[in-house]
Amino acid sequence: MLLGSEAEERLRLESLRRRATAAERKSASDLSIAFSTVRSASVLASLARSRAPRRYAVDVLSPEVRVVQNSGLPFSINEGPLWAARGTNTIATAGVALHIGPLSAQIAPQYIRSENRRFQVIPYPQGNVPARSVWANPFHPPASSIDLPLRFGDRPIERVVPGQSRIALDLPLITVGASTENVWWGPTIRNPILLGANAEGIPHLLAETRQGLATPVGRLHAVGMLGRLRESSYFDANPSNDVRSLSGVLFAWTPWFDQAFTIGVARLVMSTTTGQVPIRHAANAFLKVSQPILSDPNGSVTTARRDQIATLFARYAIPSVGTEAWAEWARFAEPVSLRDALEYPGYSFGFTAGLQWARSLGGSRLLRLQGEATNLEPDASIRVRPVATTYTSRTVLQGFTNHGRTIGAPIGPGASSQWIAADILGDRVRVGVYGGRIRWDNATLWDPVVPQVKLEDVSLLGGLRGSVSLSRMRLSVDYTSAIRLSYLYQSKVLDPARGTTGGVDLANRTLAVTLSTAVGR
Repeated sequence: MLLGSEAEERLRLESLRRRATAAERKSASDLSIAFSTVRSASVLASLARSRAPRRYAVDVLSPEVRVVQNSGLPFSINEGPLWAARGTNTIATAGVALHIGPLSAQIAPQYIRSENRRFQVIPYPQGNVPARSVWANPFHPPASSIDLPLRFGDRPIERVVPGQSRIALDLPLITVGASTENVWWGPTIRNPILLGANAEGIPHLLAETRQGLATPVGRLHAVGMLGRLRESSYFDANPSNDVRSLSGVLFAWTPWFDQAFTIGVARLVMSTTTGQVPIRHAANAFLKVSQPILSDPNGSVTTARRDQIATLFARYAIPSVGTEAWAEWARFAEPVSLRDALEYPGYSFGFTAGLQWARSLGGSRLLRLQGEATNLEPDASIRVRPVATTYTSRTVLQGFTNHGRTIGAPIGPGASSQWIAADILGDRVRVGVYGGRIRWDNATLWDPVVPQVKLEDVSLLGGLRGSVSLSRMRLSVDYTSAIRLSYLYQSKVLDPARGTTGGVDLANRTLAVTLSTAVGR
């Protein structure tokens, strides 16, 4: 059960349904906590399997194949290791799950292929310092630096990656293990700020409470991770900085007096050195406000570099009315003092907020409405102080990316979006419509890469989606029609008095077809 799949959507809806028995309410509570805190393919599979637990088992994971066709430009939202380039793109997942007492293992590699047909980009200037690949992002040299290529080379991409794999051991209170799967932190459905499914999964060690700890004040959930981020092949030619460490913790609380409410905090710290990245220093980097010096075994001294994101999130689910609401607020730069925090409370902040409502239409049919808004653009303090673009970094040149994709919100750095959808779901059929708007990387609007007066780079999109059960399989189809206005800021004001403009506007049509295991509502 992959993140972002229809199976996940339908499992989330189960947490919004009325429950008659104590066992049903307990199952709904477990689901609600998972969708409020941390979820992954293995977590979702465990929740679905908990209805019929087996202590010893070998399960063949049902394969899932997704094909995405983009007509004009790349467009890829929360598709894991797949970068849906222009042309035809494919991601296929299959594997096995083993359960031997407290030990579990999920081996689920993924095959990805991107046709990567030609489209217009602006090359990174080859005379610039620092030197970077011609495909590197020209809008993000230092100080707001990030490894976010506009195009991943000029050839088709074909790889097999570890994918959604994990091995874990259940101890009395916690689970420990190692994983390469995508992990989604927080309650959002489209734009998580810290961690999500927009990039290849991060190889990491993990420790987490087992579905929360029951205490007199409510249920407490904690997660810790220690992993490694990798640079893409289209950033620079310096092999000494290809790897960075990433450490993070999340704490969430569901109070005893209202199990519909969950509130939590989380923090990620990315660190590196001028040489190789010793993972043993990652925990120190996470705990310290600054970590200026490290010594290697030979006695030489190198400068350590680090950056962080901290978030506060909450979700309120009301099954009696089939409604849930959520919000996540983040700060990308640490306050330098109490005065700084009070004087500029909105400095380097971002947020996502959303709502989902479901109502029975009789029988097995549901009407569902969804909406989510995200803002990661520069705040008003840009008028009086330097503001770094979200997900970029002044100290760690690759920013918060893995293999060239942002590890959080798929809209990327300095962006904002609004998205709404309506669906009718039955056990066998689903149909729906949606619409949205994305303003891309608005923090670089004044960058001199494109020298004239510019307008915002904005995508307007609308689409149809649906699915149907075919025997034991489900076929899902998603069609999006989009127009990207002032692509890469290539626009100018022709007549300010009349408000006329000219520039590069590009259309893109996306058709995504997914074949997966059929699931009920």
